[in-house]
Amino acid sequence: MPFLRSRFFLDAVLVAVLQSLVVCPAALLWFSGSANAAVLISEVLPDPASDWDADGEIDSRGDEWVEVINTGPGPVDLDAYYLRDALGDDPQIRFSGTLAAGETALFLGSDALAWQAAEGLSATGLSLNNAGDMLELYLGHPLEGASTLVDALIYPDHAGVDDRSLARFLPEDVWVLCDGLHPYGGAQEPPGTGCLPTPGEINTCAGLVADESSSWGQVKNDYR
Repeated sequence: MPFLRSRFFLDAVLVAVLQSLVVCPAALLWFSGSANAAVLISEVLPDPASDWDADGEIDSRGDEWVEVINTGPGPVDLDAYYLRDALGDDPQIRFSGTLAAGETALFLGSDALAWQAAEGLSATGLSLNNAGDMLELYLGHPLEGASTLVDALIYPDHAGVDDRSLARFLPEDVWVLCDGLHPYGGAQEPPGTGCLPTPGEINTCAGLVADESSSWGQVKNDYR
């Protein structure tokens, strides 16, 4: 059964939740629209300070990224999935490709820009707000007939700072701040861990707290 909500209601919920994160940062990091969804959001990097899409330039739109994982027992056709900023109407990107069981797929802001250009949409990229945001993953186009909200993520503002990512660790279903490239020493939840972003890889971390920033070259050597 499609998960149906009004845009006014969604906007009000997002504003209320982001305000609650200021008062109680651990209040809510994510919620799922379907407990049985196979494809889930697994990692998000809202504020790039590195050339993540390897095009020779650091671009706030092109180098943002979102990763998804297939937690189901078989392959999934990603062409049916769309990602949307909760404060927008049109989706930011339609995913593509086939994702095998247990595998992850990485979608960059530059991928979103290319899709938007092909669809005649405004060039917004993934539109990940550095001050905190809510992302929605849909099965089916959210504005065209029946669609199902299969997953959603609300992230706090301290996750949207220079090359920090928010990563989902499964099967525990715990969100971890990966701040190895830009350490976080504040008191907000989730706390700094020293974990490095793992774009396109299964999320792992040795659990060591970094005492200084690692280089982008080190990340590429470790995870690419």
